[in-house]
Amino acid sequence: MALKLPDLATVKAVPMGQKVLLLVLLLALLGAPYYYYVEMPQQETLARLHAEIGRLDNEISTNRLRVQHLPELKRLNEELQKQLARNQEKLPPEEEAISLLKQLSDLGVRIGLDFKLWKPGPRVEDSSKLFVRLPVDVEMSGGYHTLALFFDRISKLPRIINVSKIKMGAGRIERNRLYVPTTFSITAFATPSGASVSPPSPAGSAAAPPPPPPKP
Repeated sequence: MALKLPDLATVKAVPMGQKVLLLVLLLALLGAPYYYYVEMPQQETLARLHAEIGRLDNEISTNRLRVQHLPELKRLNEELQKQLARNQEKLPPEEEAISLLKQLSDLGVRIGLDFKLWKPGPRVEDSSKLFVRLPVDVEMSGGYHTLALFFDRISKLPRIINVSKIKMGAGRIERNRLYVPTTFSITAFATPSGASVSPPSPAGSAAAPPPPPPKP
């Protein structure tokens, strides 16, 4: 059945209030699709563009500040590189640190210390992965002057060697010499290289003492 449109007389007969209401409804029906499919996407695009422009403005301002401070940043970077180089000199590779620990044990023997224990502990890697700790538990005896000389030599090493947990017992006289039993821990710091800590001479084993010093 064909849809019959109202004639002009019928339209004229409709009260003005109803005509206005019908016009409003017609505009609403036509405007809703335009808003959802045209106006709303455009508003979303504009919002994204405004946000992107704000981000770019902040990035430009930040880069301008960086450019203004570029000479100072270069100077600070050079200083940090020099400091890093100095720190790396104090942190040898693990193999070198292990060799240094052996040299310390040999030094103690040469100056007359009597080693009772030289026991390397487990290798400990720092959480930063920048260095490792190589600890050694030491028990030895000798005169006060000899002990002081040994610790003084350690303090003057260019590498990072830490001495801790020093305990001295009561001195005793043996073969007309004063012996002071002393225990302590030596920790060498090194850059990681995958090497393990092996007992340095003159320990021979984890708990075996080194050979006695040569007789004068």
